[in-house]
Amino acid sequence: MLKPDAHIETPSRFPERPGVLFMTDSFETGGSERQFAILARALAGGAFRVEVGCLQARGAFAGAFSDVAHFPTGGSFLSLRSLESCVALARFLRRRRIAVAQAFDFYSNLMLIPAAWLARVPVIVGSQRQIGDLLTSRQFRAQAAAFRLCDRVVANSRAAAERLRPSGVRPDRVVVIPNALPEEAFAAAAPALPREAGRLRVGMIARMNHAVKNHPGFLRAAARIAAQFPGVEFVLAGDGPMREELERLAGSLGLATRVRFLGDRRDIPAVLASLDVSVLPSFSESLPNAVLESMAAGVAVVATRVGGNPEAVADGETGLLVEPGDDARLAAAIERLLRDAELRRRCGARAKEVAREQYSLERVTRRFEELYQSLLAEKPGRRAWLRPAPSGAAPARRRLRVAIVAASPRWIGGHGVQAELLMRQWRDDPAVEARFIAIDPDFPRVLAGAGRIPVLRTVARLPLYLRALGRGLRDADIVHIFSASYWSFLLAPVPAWWMARRRGKKVLINYHSGEARDHLRRWRTALPVLRRADRLVVPSAYLVEVFREFGLEATPVPNAVDLDQFRYRLRQPLRPLLLCTRGFHPYYGVDVVVRAFAQIKREFPEARLLLVGKGPSEGEVRALVSRLRLADVEFTGPVAHAEIHRQYERADVFINASWLDNLPISLLEAFASGTPVVTTAAEGIRHFVEHEQTGLLSECGDPAGLARNVIRLLREPALALALSRNAREESRRYSWEAVRPQWLAVYRSLGPAEAVEKQFSPEPALRV
Repeated sequence: MLKPDAHIETPSRFPERPGVLFMTDSFETGGSERQFAILARALAGGAFRVEVGCLQARGAFAGAFSDVAHFPTGGSFLSLRSLESCVALARFLRRRRIAVAQAFDFYSNLMLIPAAWLARVPVIVGSQRQIGDLLTSRQFRAQAAAFRLCDRVVANSRAAAERLRPSGVRPDRVVVIPNALPEEAFAAAAPALPREAGRLRVGMIARMNHAVKNHPGFLRAAARIAAQFPGVEFVLAGDGPMREELERLAGSLGLATRVRFLGDRRDIPAVLASLDVSVLPSFSESLPNAVLESMAAGVAVVATRVGGNPEAVADGETGLLVEPGDDARLAAAIERLLRDAELRRRCGARAKEVAREQYSLERVTRRFEELYQSLLAEKPGRRAWLRPAPSGAAPARRRLRVAIVAASPRWIGGHGVQAELLMRQWRDDPAVEARFIAIDPDFPRVLAGAGRIPVLRTVARLPLYLRALGRGLRDADIVHIFSASYWSFLLAPVPAWWMARRRGKKVLINYHSGEARDHLRRWRTALPVLRRADRLVVPSAYLVEVFREFGLEATPVPNAVDLDQFRYRLRQPLRPLLLCTRGFHPYYGVDVVVRAFAQIKREFPEARLLLVGKGPSEGEVRALVSRLRLADVEFTGPVAHAEIHRQYERADVFINASWLDNLPISLLEAFASGTPVVTTAAEGIRHFVEHEQTGLLSECGDPAGLARNVIRLLREPALALALSRNAREESRRYSWEAVRPQWLAVYRSLGPAEAVEKQFSPEPALRV
């Protein structure tokens, strides 16, 4: 149990709350252990009853808890004592009526997960809080086997999640929830070391117990800097078995009087208040607390480009990144911040903003609570674990059942991207239970040949599609149909609309095409169908206006972009490396992009152009590139959306030449990535790209105007930086956190009264 604390004594709306067991290896002063203590205390103040377990009852953080359940391993997980502890832990889980078992590190993964599986705990959650490259192959396999027993594995960075791919853990069972920063990390603190005029301090905060932190690299970089900056002092906060060796190294480098070894510290905010630059030169990290705490304190960071560091540190914006093991570049990055006080200030201020937006304890705690609640809600076979609500209490409401009808993810396009994002985000949501129905179901083996013949493919697929609709719509409350225009409208949305109406389902048509005006004017079949839908939803104000021209009222819900997928970075300096991720269709004007690129090459011969995608006009574009004798044009072919972020990372300018458009996801992705946008002012684009604020606009079909805007960006780096920052802020309007409430409001307006957001009953005690 947790010790009494003013924060956690806040009365809960749940007289008896579902029990969560948090288990760790020990209570040492490392980053994982600090996160364990922070989260356990924060979660105890909310919807869950939190209990704490450990394998080794030692360490500075043990004092934060009382009644810690201790399950020693006896030095090996194969020892008799370890097996006895595993059985005892399983009994403990049942006796304490634990609903959620959360392991927090490698060793507790190996102990708690099998014990919880034996005890039939409803929800089992493992943790991946390191990249995994420090594990032996035997350890990696053992942990992977444990993870396969979990309902979810929580990784604290995308890099850590990525390392689970070879382990056999299903990708849909991996959730990324970052480390949390308590409010005191953001508060102003009195410096632990008094500030002195003319003295700058460079510090490193890390335990001295493993070579992976690379303390020697920090000291060697310090020796390079010391000769040029006599007023700079170096600080090492942390302790461990390597300390004596590091003190000897500092002496041999001539740093004995320039380096302070502070030992183990519990006042990290005060230490950070003493620093001007915080450095972490590790060889491996997932999402280090030292970096996040430095950001929260407003201290500029220099870190190595490993693991999850680039997810937190935007190079040139919240700090500087260097390659691991390069002492010279590490020293150069630190020197750059020491010489440029404005850069230090700007990086520190922006880092603090990002830390509060993404890593606040409130945000992270809420994500854990939502994860636990949604996983418990998914356990229909184990409802006996939850005691029914007492008479007079509000009944638990079921989730809204939504059937999403759209193109399958194998087709690269906006509809498929949005449908996949909705399915992924609703998966763990306590309010919505989503089911996907592909408009292009796979052919059975006997009909595989038909899939290669265009017209026959369409005819043969229709009965398969109708059968999938029949099955998928059976228990749906709402049918959410993605819609394009022309023949696509007739072949995909119309059958779903017809079958849903026959079954008495509420129909939502989510229309996306930028060709809406021409489609509605020329195709008489469209308007009657749209008028008979229960709700029309479009992604932009532009389409709302178009629909009104035809007497149709539509609700705007914007496209969403997964900000966690696209790493934001500022381009300094801005290189003439252009990216266009639009398909090769005439209305996307890729030929105009190529003609503009030809003019850019005259000013910047080193310019390059990346063309991502496929389509019917690709041959014409390739012929144009050949006719203009353009070098440095790369046709990448189609790229899976899960990998598209890598193309944005390669490029420095996003270029688009649409003749007509709506709310293109590719531009949102460019916003999120920090890639400045130069685009034609197609009617839909003018509604969300503001000229000289979030991008530069030119007239449709004008390659010279497009080229001038790219050249302007390359010659005005301050403008490019301003556009990038403004666009990133604009992209937050399209994050899932911003879009989810809008979809939920639409669904609830259509759903049955008894289907509202799933909540636990007021007394969800456990029954064994």
